[in-house]
Amino acid sequence: MRRSMLNTLRLIVKELRALRGDKVMIVLILYVFTLAVWLVSMAASTEVHDLSVAVVNEDHSPLSERLIDSIQERLFAPPDLLSPDAAARAQLGGAYVIVLTIPPRFEQDLRTGREATLLLSVDATAVAFAGNGTTYLTMALSQALDDYLKPGMADSALVDVVFRNRYNPNLRAAWFTSVMQLMSNVTILMLILSGSSMIREREHGTIEHVLVMPVRPHEIVLSKIAAMGLVILIASVASLLIVVQGAMGVPVAGSLWLYILGAAVYVVAIGSLGLMLASFTRNMGQFGLLVIPIIVILYLLSGGVTPLESMPDWLRIVMLWVNPSAHFVTFAQSVLYRGSGLSLVYPELLAIGAMAAVALTLVLSRFRKILS
Repeated sequence: MRRSMLNTLRLIVKELRALRGDKVMIVLILYVFTLAVWLVSMAASTEVHDLSVAVVNEDHSPLSERLIDSIQERLFAPPDLLSPDAAARAQLGGAYVIVLTIPPRFEQDLRTGREATLLLSVDATAVAFAGNGTTYLTMALSQALDDYLKPGMADSALVDVVFRNRYNPNLRAAWFTSVMQLMSNVTILMLILSGSSMIREREHGTIEHVLVMPVRPHEIVLSKIAAMGLVILIASVASLLIVVQGAMGVPVAGSLWLYILGAAVYVVAIGSLGLMLASFTRNMGQFGLLVIPIIVILYLLSGGVTPLESMPDWLRIVMLWVNPSAHFVTFAQSVLYRGSGLSLVYPELLAIGAMAAVALTLVLSRFRKILS
């Protein structure tokens, strides 16, 4: 037992030295856990912020001024007052996403019971901003109309509905996408690193050197998973603390040690899957073609992009049985967002552990046949 542990430790050191010599992979790890997390969460955000709005005010009534005042920062930039022709030319040139037109006698028509219409001209080439921005602006205008034309109704209402957003009070998309991008990076890089460590030895011919050494197949497999898993764990924790929490200001509510425990079990499952895929390929090109659809499935059907509840029942059941990413995303959201303790997330840990055990057993059986 002691000899086996020493052999595994020596092989772990060998794997870390091999990774240290791979400059391209080191640069990839640094990029994925730093700049890539920030770019996906911040620079590529579709969250409505400082949306450009122009107003054509042909009414010039107190109500029209109240409607203009309802277009508030931070969702919208301060609106510009333009003539109808200037607004049309500006939107044609892409200067404004939304143009609000208030027709003549708008307030007078409303007070006399006649039909009155507000016109929103939306540049739908910016699909996400156009859809979300129109929704927010419509809500703001409707609230301003109700407050102006029916004052005091809110005070006399029998029911007062109050919304409170827990865990993300300002509904900032970056708070969600940053952590989910980090989870996806753990999956992708662990899958690639574990498989490429075996492919690299095949292509360089060093696997034959390992086979003539007094080591067993399970020591080789465990060393590769442990070495690559250690690198991924350190990189993901550093990214969580320095990039996500430090640079981006995303609060981490739960226990860091509990997250590390779950991530450690998860990387065993993903690392075993990567080695399993590598056992069926002969070079890095074949491995890349095989691993790409696996990454797509793990990423899109993990619950990090769309909720598991939105999937068909049969697909959700299959993912919960065979996809450890689905349980890891749920685990990470509970721990990092809601501050859940072990008593609440242990079912997810057990599910990930069971999948890791099955995957490790399969890959050990496979490599005993290949390396023996």
